[in-house]
Amino acid sequence: MPYLEQETARLQAAIQALASQQTSLSAQLSTQQQAVTAAQAQRAAAQNGVTQAQARVTPLQAAAAAADEQVAGAEQELRDAAEPPAGIPPAQWRARLTALRKKVASAKTAATAAHAKVTEAQQGVAQAQGQVQAADRQVAAAAAAVQATQAAIAALEPRRKELQSALTEIERLNAEIQRDPLDRPILQQVAAQLSARTATLEESHLIARFELEDAEALLARSIARRNELTALLAGLATQIPQAEAQAATAQQALAEAEAEVTAVLQEGPLSL
Repeated sequence: MPYLEQETARLQAAIQALASQQTSLSAQLSTQQQAVTAAQAQRAAAQNGVTQAQARVTPLQAAAAAADEQVAGAEQELRDAAEPPAGIPPAQWRARLTALRKKVASAKTAATAAHAKVTEAQQGVAQAQGQVQAADRQVAAAAAAVQATQAAIAALEPRRKELQSALTEIERLNAEIQRDPLDRPILQQVAAQLSARTATLEESHLIARFELEDAEALLARSIARRNELTALLAGLATQIPQAEAQAATAQQALAEAEAEVTAVLQEGPLSL
């Protein structure tokens, strides 16, 4: 019967289209899962950057505190030398005051530099924390895209089973019609089933069309989200070298601050 042949062809085409859509979604899911893994790796790298940045702050703060103590000590020496001791020539006393003033100025310069290093390191921590937060958003977005695609794939399975069941039923009806010798009661039963089947198929066709439109819209949104996520991950990847460069700069700054503070500490009180 032409109707059965047409219906068989239609169901087979629908099953093939559904399989193609499932294959596309599966490929998309694989890409999205890789994006989740990449985002998680970026997040781990960003968190490591926070840990390293925080580790630099404490020694810099200690160096700044030591530099402040040097300033306080030098200022106290200058105050103690405000009046010339008995028996010291004025010229020698003035020379000592000049040396103490230079010592105070040098200690203040070192302290200012040490505090600047602390501020720079704290800014590095804040920036690294911002990168962690950005990476967290990337992970969440990638995971959401994976869940959406998984839901879309799961939604296809009931439809596939429904189409396969309909195809099996059509094949059974066709076999009954082609049976030899013909069994009239069975044919009448088949005719009634075909009539009911026609109404059901018309309704199913309408539902399937709406479902297909929804699936296509979901696929389009998923593809757009994947493209957006890919762009965001690419942007995050470009920030990693910058963060590493800042880490290296902060490490160098720590070494310089420690060297400056050590040099000031080693000078000790001036003796004339």
